[in-house]
Amino acid sequence: MENTLLTPAELYKKMEGFSHDYFLVDVRHDRESFYAIPEDQILKYWLCYSGIVLNHIMDGDLEKAWEVIRSMPQEGQVRFARLGLSIVHPEITWKELVGIINYLKEINSPIWSVILTAGRPSVLNGLQDISRLGPFLEKNKDKFMEDLKMLYEGECVEFIWRLCLAEYKYQRNELLDAEVLVSRTIKEFDRTSERRLLFSSLYLQFKILFAQHKTVSVESFIKNLNDFSKEAGKAEFSLNIDAAHVLFLIYEGNLTVAAQWLENGAPDEFGDFNMLDIFRYLVKIRCYIITKKYAAVVALVERIRPLLEQGRRYMDLCELDLLLSVAFYRSGKKELAFECLERALKLVRRRKYYRLVADEGDAVFHILIDYVNEKGQTDFLMKLTQMTRDMAILYPLYLKPQFTGEATFTQMETDILRLLEQGKNKEEIGEYFFISINTVKYHLKKIFAKLDVNSATQAVWKARTLKII
Repeated sequence: MENTLLTPAELYKKMEGFSHDYFLVDVRHDRESFYAIPEDQILKYWLCYSGIVLNHIMDGDLEKAWEVIRSMPQEGQVRFARLGLSIVHPEITWKELVGIINYLKEINSPIWSVILTAGRPSVLNGLQDISRLGPFLEKNKDKFMEDLKMLYEGECVEFIWRLCLAEYKYQRNELLDAEVLVSRTIKEFDRTSERRLLFSSLYLQFKILFAQHKTVSVESFIKNLNDFSKEAGKAEFSLNIDAAHVLFLIYEGNLTVAAQWLENGAPDEFGDFNMLDIFRYLVKIRCYIITKKYAAVVALVERIRPLLEQGRRYMDLCELDLLLSVAFYRSGKKELAFECLERALKLVRRRKYYRLVADEGDAVFHILIDYVNEKGQTDFLMKLTQMTRDMAILYPLYLKPQFTGEATFTQMETDILRLLEQGKNKEEIGEYFFISINTVKYHLKKIFAKLDVNSATQAVWKARTLKII
C-alpha cells in the first residue's frame, strides 16, 4: 500500500524545523511528497524549495537541482533559501561560494541552517569536499572564522576551525597536533550540544588512536557515538555510525560482521541510490574486496565516480581509486591497478592526503612495493610505502580475503597445524604420524591452499585467527 502524500502546508511546517528536529534523512523519506507539490503552490510554501532541491542532490541529479535553484525568486525571504541551497550544491565553484558569503556579510544576514557534515564523519569531506582549504586554515584563521559566522552561530565557529584543522593535520600525518586539536573540540562540542560536529570529532579521534595502535575498543567507541548522537536525531547519524562500526571491525579482521552488513545493512547502489551514502558505499567497496567480488567493486566505483567528479570531491575520488587499485591488483590486472594508483597519487601529492593511502595498510603496501620496483624510488613514494607498512604491521588482517569456510580440515591437518604452532619441523611432524617428509609436505601444501597462505608461520597465524586451532 502506498504512503499518503503530505500536503505542501504539512511539508512547510516540517521544513521550519530543518536541522533541529527534521533532518536530511527525513527530507529523503518525504521525497515523493516534495516532488508532487504543484507549481502554483510552491511560492506560497517557499520553504519546500529546499526539500525539492535537497532531494535532487541526494538523487545525484545535480543539474535538476540547479534548475530549481535558478527558478527561485531573488527577492524576499526566498532569496536566502536560494543562497543557502546554492552553498550546499556540490557543483558550486569556490568563486561562487566566496561571492555568496561576502554578500551575506555585506547585508549582515547569516544563514544558520546550512549543514556541513550531513551526517558524515568529516567536515573537510562532509556535504562537500573542502579539503582544499587545508593550507588556508592555518594562515587565515580570522578570515575563515569570519566567513564561517555566516553559516554557524556563536562560539562554535572557532571549534569548527579547530576540527577542520585537526582533520587537515591528520591527513598530513601530523598525528600529535591533530590529537591535541580534536580533543579540545570534543569537550567544546559536548558542552555546546553540537552533536553532529561531536560525531565528526569522535570519529577523527578514534582514527588517530587507531593509527598509533593505542588501546581502544571499537564497541565502546560505537556506544559513545550512539550515546552522543541520539539527542540530535539519531536517524541523521545511525547509518553512517553502522558503516564506521563495520570499517573498524574490518581492521580487526572481523569479516563475519562485514559479510553480514554487506548482506543486510549496506546501501543498495542498484536500488534507491543516495548521495548521502557515499561514506557507506566506500565501506561497501571494502566488503566487496574482502569477499573477492571484484566485478562488483568496478560496477559500484563506476556508478558513483561521475557524481564525485561533478562535485569535485577529490578526497572521495582518491579513496575510490586506491580501493579500485586493490581490486584490480588482487584480480591479476596489475596495469589497471597501477593506473588507478597513479590517479590517486596525483591527488595525494597535490593535496597531502597521506593518511588516505596509509590507512589502507597492507592492501596498498604490496601494490606500492611492486610499483616502486617497476617505476623507481622517489622520496614521496618511499614516504607513503613506510606509512602503509606501519599500518600493515599494526593491522595485518585489514582487507584480507574472507575465509569462505567451504574448505574443511581433516583431523590430521588440524593436528599438523597444532604441531606447527608448537614449532615442530617437518621431520618431527613425520615422526608423530609415522609418515615421510614428502607426505608431510603434501599435507602442508593442502593446508596452505585451504588457508590461502604461503608459509607455516602464516598458516598458524591464520588458523589461530579463524579459530581452527
